[in-house]
Order: sequence, then C-alpha cells, then structure tokens
Amino acid sequence: MKIFNTHGINIEKTALNNFLYSGFDFDDREYELRSKFILLNSVVSIGLLVISLLTVFLWWNGKIDLAVVNGLFIVLNVYLLYALRRSENAYKKVIPLILLNGILWIAISLTAFPDEQIRVAWFLIMIMFSYYLGAYRLGISATALSMLALFSVVYFVDTSFNSYTLTLAVTMMILTALFSNLYEKRNKHAREILLRMNDNAQEMIKSKTEKSLDLYKNSTQELIRKSEKLKEQKEVFEHLAYHDILTGLPNRTLFHDRIEHAVEKAKRNKTEFAVLFLDIDRFKEINDTFGHQIGDGVLRIVADRLHEELRALDSIARLGGDEFTVLVEDLNNIYSTEDIAQKLIQVLKDPIEVKGYKFYITNSIGISIYPHDGEDAEVLLESADSAMYAAKRDGGNMHQYHTREMTEQAYERVMLESSIRQAVNNEEFVLHYQPQINTQTGELIGVEALVRWQQPEMGVVFPVSFMPLVEATGLIISLGEWVLHTAATQMTAWQKKGFDPGHIAVNLSVKQLRDESIIAMIENVLRETECKPEWIEFEITESYTMKNPDQSIKLLKRIKEIGVGLAIDDFGTGFSSLSYLKRLPVDMLKIDRSFISDIPGNHENEKLVKTIISMSENLGLEVLAEGVETEEQKLFLQQKGCSNIQGYLYAKPMSADEIAEMFKTKELSEG
Repeated sequence: MKIFNTHGINIEKTALNNFLYSGFDFDDREYELRSKFILLNSVVSIGLLVISLLTVFLWWNGKIDLAVVNGLFIVLNVYLLYALRRSENAYKKVIPLILLNGILWIAISLTAFPDEQIRVAWFLIMIMFSYYLGAYRLGISATALSMLALFSVVYFVDTSFNSYTLTLAVTMMILTALFSNLYEKRNKHAREILLRMNDNAQEMIKSKTEKSLDLYKNSTQELIRKSEKLKEQKEVFEHLAYHDILTGLPNRTLFHDRIEHAVEKAKRNKTEFAVLFLDIDRFKEINDTFGHQIGDGVLRIVADRLHEELRALDSIARLGGDEFTVLVEDLNNIYSTEDIAQKLIQVLKDPIEVKGYKFYITNSIGISIYPHDGEDAEVLLESADSAMYAAKRDGGNMHQYHTREMTEQAYERVMLESSIRQAVNNEEFVLHYQPQINTQTGELIGVEALVRWQQPEMGVVFPVSFMPLVEATGLIISLGEWVLHTAATQMTAWQKKGFDPGHIAVNLSVKQLRDESIIAMIENVLRETECKPEWIEFEITESYTMKNPDQSIKLLKRIKEIGVGLAIDDFGTGFSSLSYLKRLPVDMLKIDRSFISDIPGNHENEKLVKTIISMSENLGLEVLAEGVETEEQKLFLQQKGCSNIQGYLYAKPMSADEIAEMFKTKELSEG
C-alpha cells in the first residue's frame, strides 16, 4: 500500500516506515513540511536506537553516570517523539526542544569525556539540522547555544582544548552555520522559483484554456446561428414548396396531401367531407384588359376574403390562375356545405378595389362529396371541377353539386330557407296549444305551445318539415323569441279575461340555450308582455342536459331564478345520470310519446314507464305522459301513478280561440 506520491517519489509502507513515519497526511503544497517531518522522525528514532545501544555498553563498562544521563536523554526524546506523532501542530514546538536536548546531551558528553574532542562534531550536525529543520532563526539559535555550550564546558571543565582547537571549533561552527544557511536559502529560493513557475504555468494554462473556451463558445454560437439560419431557410423552402407565392395559401401539392389525410380519417370514422372547386367568373377579361399586376391584386383580395370567411377547421388552397379549392371536413349534412358555398359566393358581393379600379366579382363553385363522388384526391377534385363548369354553364355566381340529385336538394333547400325567412317577416307562423290534463280531477293544468307554418301555397306545415332547417340556418333564435313573446302575450290576455290554463309550456332549442342573450331575452319578453314568470314553463330536451351537465345546471339555475317552471321533454330517449338529474332544477319529467304508443302490451316500455314514474316520485318531481291516445293507455298510467297526460285522447293542438271556448264550456272531448 502506498502512503503518498509526490514529485514522482513513492514511499512504500513497510515495517521500518511504520516505525519512522509520523502517520500524518499533507497536501501537495506541504511537501517541504512532510519531508522535514519524515527526516526528523527518522533521525530522532534512529538516534534513539543508537544511543540506547551505547547506553547499554556504557552501563556494561561501569560508566554509570554517563549511562544515567543517556537514559534521561532517551526518555525526554521518546516523550518528544510521542508528542510529535500525536499532533502535526506540535512540530514547531517539538523541534527546538529536541535540538536543545541534543545540545545539552553533547555538552554533558564532553564534560564526562573531556579528552574526546571529536564529540564537538555533533554540534556541527545539530547546527546543520537546525537550519534544515527550523530554518534561519532556529539555525542561529542552535549555533549560539552550541558555542555557549562549548565555551561553558571549556571554562568549567578541565579539558584538553587549547586556544587553537577552540578557535578551530568555533570557526567550523560559524562556517557550518553560514554554509547551511546559504544552502537552505538557495533551496528555498529554488522552491519559490518553482512555485512561481508553477503558478505562471497554471495562469498560462488557465488563460489558454479560457481563450480556447471562448473560441469554442464563439464557434459554437456561430454554428448555432448558421444552424438557425439553415433551419429558417429550410422552412422558407418548405413553405415555398407547399404554398402559393402570390396569395400565401396552400398550393396543389399540399391540398392534395390534405385530401388524402381527410380520406384516411373519414374511412376510420365512417364520416363524409366535401371538396369545393371555385373559379372566378370572367377573370380572364380583367387580366387581358388591365394587366397581370391588377389581376394579381384582385386574386390576393379574393384569397383573403375567402380565407376569412371559412371555419378554422376548413382548408383553402390556390391551384393556379383564378382557381381555388376548399376542403370541408366534419361534414354533418349536406346543408353545412351549402352554407359554406353560399358564404363564399356572398363574400365577393362587395366591390374589389385595386389601384383605383373597382371590380365586381362573382364566382362559380363545384362541390363533390366523399365517398359518393370519389374515394381519392384526384377523383374528388375532378368531380368538383366538372360541377364547377356546370355552374358556369348555368350562368355563374352559383354553386352546383357533382350529382343532379344533390343540386336539386340544394335548390329546394335554398328556396325553403328563403320562404322561411319571408314567413318570419310576413307573420305566417302561428301557435297552437295542446291541453295538459289531470286525469284524477279532469282539470286543465297547462297547455303546450306548438308552432305551425301557414304557408300560402302549401297550407299548414308542421314543425317536422321545417324545424331542422330553422335550426341549421340559425333562424331558431328569432323564431324562438317570437314563440315565447306570442305565448306570453296570449297567456296575459287569457288571465285578464279570467281564463287560467295553469301554465304555457314553451320549448327551448339547444341553439337558444347556447345563445348568450337568452336570460336577457326571457326577462325582456316577460316584462314587455306583463306575463308573470310562474305562468311559463320551459321544456328542455334530455340530450341537452346530458351533453354538458355542469354547464347545463348553471344555466338552468339562472333561468329558474327568474321564477319560471322547468320540465325535461322527451324523457327516456337520452341517457340521464341520476346524480345529475338530482341536481337539475326541474319541476317535471315528460315521458316521451314513443314509450306510450305501444302500452300496455310492450313489456320493455311498460317497465321503463313504471321506472320513470317511480323515479319522479322519489325525486319529488311531477310526471306527465305525452302522446296518450287510448283509454287503455290512460288507465295503465293512472294505475302506475301518473295522472297528468297530454294527447289526442283529450284534445289535439288547437288555436287560442278554441282554447278560450274550451275554458268557457269546461268540456274536454276525447280524440
């Protein structure tokens, strides 16, 4: 095992070193101290061994006094050696004591053996070790003490020293001190030079290292800058590869790729999507007459308008020239595509101004539907392209589907939508009211307001024929407000005449409930019509309450705070959670007519109806059955605990005048 390794010198731990070595560790800067430590331990230890042997021989030869002095010297030095080995901090205290002890021992030896002048040489050795071990101050002290000891022995003891011998001894001591001091200074100076060289070398290495690190850092930063620049250039090239330079829109390559992704998604989800092919009507005339710069300006404005009009989930591209394409994903029905096509036509109705010139632009749009008109990008684009040319042949500024059937449906829808908008303005909508009866008492507990369209050409149109279109076009907001206003006005009129039907049930659609102004609308209508809130009951579909239960609960609580009643319509057709149902601020559950139509007889529906009735009782809610048409149905519902019914058994939906007449006569006819 190695104790330490300094400047290439290895000291193996042997039995002798165990005896000589002090046992302390020093760092690399304490090499001198370590060397002196080891030397002092070695000299004192070996010296004690030699003197111990001499002491034995002195005792054996009868020189008892000198043996005793040697013994005292040995004991004192053993103690000093022990103290030295116990603590490295005792080094500076122990060295002077060991040297002083040695000088006294030499002086005593000269006194005991006055004729042995050779012992004076030990003073020289002590002086040399003093300079080596203790440096300058200890060396001077050892020299002075050695000469003092020598003069004391000569003065007090009868020795054979003569003046010449004494002078020679003193001269040797002084010369020894001078040479030892010079040697130590040179050695110390050399060490200082080495340390300075080492420090300089470290500073130079540090400086070079820092310069190298700075150079590396600068090189790294330059590489990073170049890498970022290359990345930016790559992004620019990629953008140019997949986008149109003039408009910044995706080009044919990127649009083709997006269609392929849409195909994969539609296959997985079994959904449909549409591709619209748009071409500006008579754009060639603009280019030929005003030049390509003006034409390019027109194209940029057209691209911006088209892009702004689309939904975030739709994709638009410029294929080249005046041809644009649009990808409409998440297609719910043909009508959503119809709406987008109409918007893309209407968005260009305002004039486009470029460099002082005004242009009135129209466009023609062809539509293809996946998978009906193709199952890959090329076929879908070709189908939409051919549909676009069909639109141009019919005069332009319109859209056409790839199939005539879809075009006819779209035409019918446009005409129907136009008729509905006119019907709102022309007040062609009317309300009919269907009574709600308590079968136990035979009393009227309320009426449900049902909208009808009195179309001049088609006659009375029921909601099933026009309500989906009203919902899709957003007309339900204005129509719904009209229904509530009309119903509230009628209720106020009945109350003033002394007729009390209990309440009027008014349906609220999902779009109405999502309208931010619904609370204000309800409050305004009630205030304008002087209708009390408790005269109105709103019917909410079960599917709405379960789609976002937490949000539904918050909104329904706000509506409930107005003072109106709340009922869940068509209950049983959705998937209501009992935990949410308990939190809903509703007053009544209306059993859907689909469960009433075949009872009694259908055991599954019988169980479901009984469960709804039982659950309503447990929750403290009223329950009403819709679509009751037979006496058997009424009896079954009564037996199971449902007394409130609505249906043809008692009355069909009727006009306000018929309801008033019914109030007067208090007669309710079946069927």
